Amino acid sequence: MSKTRDLVKKIVSDNDIKGKIEFNFNLSKMSWFGVAGNAEIFYSPESLSELALFLKLLPTDINRTIIGLGSNLLVRDGGIEGVTIKLGKNFNNINVESNYVHVGASVLDKVLSKFCLEQSIQGFEFLTGIPGCIGGAVAMNAGCYGSEIKDIFLSAKCLDYQGNEIVIDHSEDLFSYRNNTKTKDLIILEIKFNKLSGDKNKIFNKMEEINKNRILSQPQKVRTAGSTFKNPTSQSSKKAWELIEISGSKTIERNNVTLSDKHANFIVNKQFESANDIETFGELIRKKVFDKTGVLLEWEIKILGAYE
Repeated sequence: MSKTRDLVKKIVSDNDIKGKIEFNFNLSKMSWFGVAGNAEIFYSPESLSELALFLKLLPTDINRTIIGLGSNLLVRDGGIEGVTIKLGKNFNNINVESNYVHVGASVLDKVLSKFCLEQSIQGFEFLTGIPGCIGGAVAMNAGCYGSEIKDIFLSAKCLDYQGNEIVIDHSEDLFSYRNNTKTKDLIILEIKFNKLSGDKNKIFNKMEEINKNRILSQPQKVRTAGSTFKNPTSQSSKKAWELIEISGSKTIERNNVTLSDKHANFIVNKQFESANDIETFGELIRKKVFDKTGVLLEWEIKILGAYE
């Protein structure tokens, strides 16, 4: 570990890297669960050129991990080895041209939906119901209330983990349910979306309806990371929350980790001791669902790091 730190310190000092660098950095504030392990090295770059240079100089055997807002993130107690990268305020621009909307990867989903409302641009309403940043939304094809990122996506500018720029264009095989097939081991920098003008009142009303439904059906002001498991696409016609309720798991609580009484597919964390306890609880729910229904739920929450 000290060797990796020494290498990174040398890269930073020799190349006047101005971005934020922290060592043994606790990621609890980066996860909506409020508990997490440490990043061996945490890096928030100041600019695209700096990030590209840093990646090119970083030895290839050092692990790279990219995180967003942490709204659907679980970092195990053992933490993340190597360098953990989080894009900051210098990647949160929104620019509009005649047919396109260009959005920096760290722009919050809700901020983008509100911006498009003010500009009378339709198709982004569903983002008001999704916590997180737009880079993460593209990486997992986020969606709700009948809409997904794939419906408005045109292309994304990215860096690979060696600092080379890559552009990903929309294609039929790019997106599937809660998945992007081409962004693994890439850092999404900026996304180009389709711009379609709409009626501002209709856009507003749709956003209001989404927000009201979300408040009524999902837990608020608790430590949760959103939908825990993906809805099955082939094993069952029932949604994840239905399968959890059928399994009799909704009232289970272990080590101050439980399921929301509003929505069975939301894990609620009430403790600050261990992120591992959250994963263990989720695995218990998966087992109970499988034993009862024969369906093995797949995690929607992204789990990173070492267990111990």
